[in-house]
Formats: sequence, C-alpha cells, structure tokens
Amino acid sequence: MISSGRTPQGFHDLLESTGDEDFTGLTARLAKEVVSRQLTVPVIIFLESVKPLSFLGNQLLIFANPVVSLLVSSPDYYGFVRMLEDRENVEKLILAIEEENAREAARKRDAKAAKRSGGRGFLGRLRRSGGTSGTQEKEVDGGDRQGDHQDPGD
Repeated sequence: MISSGRTPQGFHDLLESTGDEDFTGLTARLAKEVVSRQLTVPVIIFLESVKPLSFLGNQLLIFANPVVSLLVSSPDYYGFVRMLEDRENVEKLILAIEEENAREAARKRDAKAAKRSGGRGFLGRLRRSGGTSGTQEKEVDGGDRQGDHQDPGD
C-alpha cells in the first residue's frame, strides 16, 4: 500500500497478471522512444546482457514499487514490469527496437535521396546547367593535365 492511502493506476493489474498478455503496443512505444533518442545500440546491448536475469529484474521492480511509484505514475511502468517476467518479451522488445531503427534509417535515406533529386541548391543549378555557367573550358594538354600549358618543371 502506498503511504498516501491510494494505489496508483495499473498497480492492481500488476498483481493480477495472467501471463498471456500482448505487449506489442508497449514494445512499439518503447522502441520509438529508444530510436528517437538515438540509444539503439546501448539499449540493445543492455537488454541482451540482462535477458537471462529478466525475471529477477521483474521481481526487483516489484519490490521497489513503493519508491518507484513516487517518481513514476504511468501504467506503462506496470506493463513493463509484467513484460519483464518472460524472456521472450525481452527478445520481442529487442526485435522491435531493431525494426524501428531500420525503418528510421530507411526514412532518413529516402529523405536524403528526395532532397538530392530536388536539386534546388547551388549544386543542383550547376548540374542542370551542365557546369558551364559563365566559365571558360580549359584546354587539355597531352599529359592529361588541365591548365594553361605551363610546365611545372618536373
């Protein structure tokens, strides 16, 4: 029981867990947060290293609930605690993070390609004009060097 006399939202769900829940929404939200904060690699390394201890972590979070509930009042916390009971859920979270990271990389790559194909900047104008906008073409001498035919004195 919390010292204020009220129990946080989701706490009773923590106690009455059936074990056959679907955490896809929670894993998707967590994956988006991790990728948006650019913490993909550290989080995956951490989750892979603590995966064998996930049930112990679950029990530790349940034990620390009175203190943690002072800081966190989100029902997602209790869902995360329930999710940690099973190692398969931790593996699903890792896969969701990797998939979200791949989607984000594809979005960035597509945006970069679209920006390049637009060519609205200086280089785009230079490409469209053929690179000869007001400049003179230099002659090429026999030595595959461009210049004004001065010998550098090899």
